[in-house]
Amino acid sequence: MQTMTHKERIEAVLAHSPADRTPFCLVDGGAWIAKTENMSYRQIYAMEDGGASLIVKWTNEIDTDIVSAVSGVFTACLNSFGCPIHIDEPGRPTDTGAVFTDPETEIPKLDKTTIREKLLANFFVQGMIRQCRNVKRLVGHEKYLLGDIAGPFTMAAVMVGTQDFIMLLMDDPDLAEELIDFTTCVSTEMFRLLLENGCDIAMPAEPVASGSLISQRMFDQWVVPALKNLKANLSDYPHFFTHVCGASGTRVKSLRDAGVEAFSGDYLVDLDTALNEAEGELVMMGNINPAGVLLTGTSQEVYAEACERIKTAAGRGHILSPGCDMGAATPLENVKALLKACKDLAF
Repeated sequence: MQTMTHKERIEAVLAHSPADRTPFCLVDGGAWIAKTENMSYRQIYAMEDGGASLIVKWTNEIDTDIVSAVSGVFTACLNSFGCPIHIDEPGRPTDTGAVFTDPETEIPKLDKTTIREKLLANFFVQGMIRQCRNVKRLVGHEKYLLGDIAGPFTMAAVMVGTQDFIMLLMDDPDLAEELIDFTTCVSTEMFRLLLENGCDIAMPAEPVASGSLISQRMFDQWVVPALKNLKANLSDYPHFFTHVCGASGTRVKSLRDAGVEAFSGDYLVDLDTALNEAEGELVMMGNINPAGVLLTGTSQEVYAEACERIKTAAGRGHILSPGCDMGAATPLENVKALLKACKDLAF
């Protein structure tokens, strides 16, 4: 088959049509880029181009088929509403803290009419917008831009604190629903700002919706409706993906039926089973273990695991990627081994 461009390859896979090879991308890569450049996220966002040149430099180095529009802290926009954030040490895990001290009285006071105004006034959001706009300028003609921002369920959990949020779902579902309605609006406005600045793919990330944290019943009751609402709000987006961490193989049918185009799944998701349940309607994105072989293995071990994933998928709608964001100390040769596998096993 004739070699495709990056965009042609992604379009073919999303349309469940033949491609020249399995596409390759990162889920984010921000922590890895920050560590490699020995810069904090705050320093990256403060750059004149929001750090776009660094993103393009490294994603071109490893030749990804999709490039992140906003490599960095996927919950950073919540700082606009009072969530404290610590992102000042290169390569260190980031921490976005809860904002509420009394959810029962504070959640009803949330104002949806000022969301966009507060986002645009925030330092981190301003950096993300500059980053997206300049990534588009640099490589938007070659590659689709992916925006990974926290989805409504995870945003709500961060604002309350994950443990307290899970309790809120059970103890006061009406209040939880009010909060998720607010965070759906936040996620919507953040994705719209990215769309206005060149983003092509909305990918709400829902780590708190993991099968390792909540049941399938809770996922269908709370997460799926919020994602459906978000997708409906983002009808101008060319593509809509979703990322869910952990043991989330049971999420495939729900996400397929919700109209999600691609599910970025963790290494705990069995790829063959997931592709069978996708039934040619949902593309699976993943699922190399980012904290296992990719971080601590040899390039030969990474290559072997990547080849195994490609052979398992056998052209059934699969984008090779880490199962989540890469560890900051991931060796460059290990990342390059993922692309080598895609090229060596071209169809």
